[in-house]
Amino acid sequence: MLNLKIPTPFDHLPLSEPGYPVLSTAPKLMWWLAMQMKRLLATGTFFGIVGIGSMAAMPGFIGEAVQAVADNNQNQVNFWAIMILLLGAFTAWSTIMRHRRALAMWVTCASRLQQLIARQAKTLGADLPRYVSTGEVVSVNSNDVERVARGFDLIPRFIGAVISFIVVAIILVQGAPTLGLLVVIGVPLLVTGIGFLIKPLEKRESIQRNKLSRASDLASDTVAGLRVLRGIGGEDVFVDRFKQASQEVRFAAVRTAKMRAILHGLEVLLPGVLLIGVVWGGGLLVASGELEIGALVAFAGYSVWMVLPIQTMVEFAQRWASASVSAKRILKLLSVVPVNEWGELELTDVKTIKDLSSGLSVTSGELLVVVADAETNTDLLVDRLGGYQEISKVEINSIPMQQYSRSSIRSKVMVQEKEPTILSGTVGTHFAVVNSGRISIAQAINAALADDVLDSLVGDGMAAEIIERGRTLSGGQRQRLSLARSLFVDPEVLILDEPTSAVDAHSEARIAARIAALRQGKTTVIFSASPLILDAATKVAFVSNGHVVESSTHKVLIEKSAEYRALVVRGE
Repeated sequence: MLNLKIPTPFDHLPLSEPGYPVLSTAPKLMWWLAMQMKRLLATGTFFGIVGIGSMAAMPGFIGEAVQAVADNNQNQVNFWAIMILLLGAFTAWSTIMRHRRALAMWVTCASRLQQLIARQAKTLGADLPRYVSTGEVVSVNSNDVERVARGFDLIPRFIGAVISFIVVAIILVQGAPTLGLLVVIGVPLLVTGIGFLIKPLEKRESIQRNKLSRASDLASDTVAGLRVLRGIGGEDVFVDRFKQASQEVRFAAVRTAKMRAILHGLEVLLPGVLLIGVVWGGGLLVASGELEIGALVAFAGYSVWMVLPIQTMVEFAQRWASASVSAKRILKLLSVVPVNEWGELELTDVKTIKDLSSGLSVTSGELLVVVADAETNTDLLVDRLGGYQEISKVEINSIPMQQYSRSSIRSKVMVQEKEPTILSGTVGTHFAVVNSGRISIAQAINAALADDVLDSLVGDGMAAEIIERGRTLSGGQRQRLSLARSLFVDPEVLILDEPTSAVDAHSEARIAARIAALRQGKTTVIFSASPLILDAATKVAFVSNGHVVESSTHKVLIEKSAEYRALVVRGE
């Protein structure tokens, strides 16, 4: 069978390349988006002009038909009846074509922005949460992208309305100067009056969006920590915080809605006042014989039609104000640049890593365990070694880390944080990563003692399902599954931050021995004060107050340093 594909305005989506936007200001970002849709914008505007223009012509055609009836001219009546029918058909066709292109601009703009946001998230990677909250990213990707795209949706209709208004204004002034001037002067004054309400609306919408982002952040934190909150009896406190935040969102939304209600009311009231004035003045002119009945019908029709461009202009101003607020939030997200600036050197192998700030040194192939006191910021130390913060203070192979490319660092050095993320999906999705090919999934799971994790899940083996954040798993199970994933990746340098803190002592000893065996020949750095982990180390570095004070084996340090012994001995 022939596979005939009907072309649509959306065949180009998703975009093969979303481009690189201008991020200096929100208006320039909007202009850049418009220029990426020049063809859609041009054709949509064309159909917007001819479509709304044909609507504007309809009162004149009807007025001619009415005048033909008044003159008892059947031929003219028939002619104008046919013209009205043809004009109606043309209006319907051009409106459909304009709507198709407006919808295509809306979808294309939204798709482009979502691809840009996704690329930004990919570029920042693990750095993203350090600069932008999860709730804000979700809010921008859903609400703000939609509002910016909706702003472009209205451009063809707005331009058509403006041009048609000008044409009709000329016709009115030429036909009856007094009435024409009433409309031509009155309408801009009405629109200008409404324009004073746009700024307050924009300000209220901005406040509403900020409060919505904060509420989203609170909701994410509460859901993520629900098990912990229930354990300590703190769920009521967080629920009360979220209630307060949601009430603030509701109050801000009500204030915004009040302003919108005023705008919508004015959209009906002001054109109505204008129509009353035109009909009253036109009636006086007909009564005095200065205007024919057909011309009055045309004038009344034009006056009624004037409601359309007024409403379109008000709607455009309102929607564009909303889009401008959203564009600023999107701009803020897309403008995030990591503090670290990376070079272009490609890292081929890692012989040594040295943290200049603490003096910590790692040599290729060793299993180094770092023991730190309470005064040491181990999170910062882990981030430095992993290339996430203060990379200027780290050297790899005696070259500053910042001279290497980010991608080459990420391909060689991997960090597992204290609380690694568990994703929803099957177990297999956690192991659908690029690895060295040296270690199998079964070996990684066995080394991390994660076999029981698979048994506790619904499903068989790699097809077993894990719900969001692994909420049905215990802390130890989540930790061991994450460890298995890290071991399977098998990077040249693996940095583990407290990988067994939620595991019992018997399991911890077995895991330590298996990590040492599995990572033979590879560089492994473990941050832990557990004697069971320390026993498996080839070298131990003791860090006090942010600086390395001793480096040796666990046995030597136990005998040599009372401070070290106090940290690692658990009362045996």
